[in-house]
Amino acid sequence: MNDSLASRSLTYARLAWNDWRDIFEHEGPVGESPLLADPSRYQLFLRKWSVSRTLRSGTHDKFRQTLRMSGQFLEALHDDSGRMLEELEQELRPRYGTRGGTKRIISVLSKVATFMRPERFVAWDTFARRGMNLVLGRRVYSQFSDYPFYMHTFDTIWSGDLGDEIRAYVAKNAMQPIEGEPRFLRRVLDLYHMESGRIRADDKGKVPRFLKSHFTASSH
Repeated sequence: MNDSLASRSLTYARLAWNDWRDIFEHEGPVGESPLLADPSRYQLFLRKWSVSRTLRSGTHDKFRQTLRMSGQFLEALHDDSGRMLEELEQELRPRYGTRGGTKRIISVLSKVATFMRPERFVAWDTFARRGMNLVLGRRVYSQFSDYPFYMHTFDTIWSGDLGDEIRAYVAKNAMQPIEGEPRFLRRVLDLYHMESGRIRADDKGKVPRFLKSHFTASSH
């Protein structure tokens, strides 16, 4: 484990958790989560987490309403394998995907699921995929066949040496009780993967792009 990378990932996880705590820690019905019930919070989420472009223009709010009312989405959130989320993506893609409904929307769907159940789901992310490949000693651009395989790969790392090291590092540096819970710890590991696969800040010491795009303005 790279301690500098772990430190940065922990910092980012804290910042994100603080900004979106009302959603990450929501315990009521899925349809009442601020992410799906509050259009302004949902729009901010789309912008901050770079998934607005994933959905076809003019369908953003309809997508929110669909997920809010969807029994299939609720079932998918209770399927720990990620298989039902993959199936839901295939069903919703023709209605909401770009390029005439052919472009996958698993990025936005998995990020919504991650906000709903951070103790289980992780976001389908280009840099995280590269980071996981690096951790596993695979070629950096190796492909993941589908979201369930992506979840399985994350769980393999979570249960392995790096997962143990991340948990130990956070336990040593924890500042609040939530940081000892899987829903927070998995976010740290996820961010570690993202940062591992991300192009670093340049030699002028600029703030990394993830920090710039997510935390330079309040999420409320």
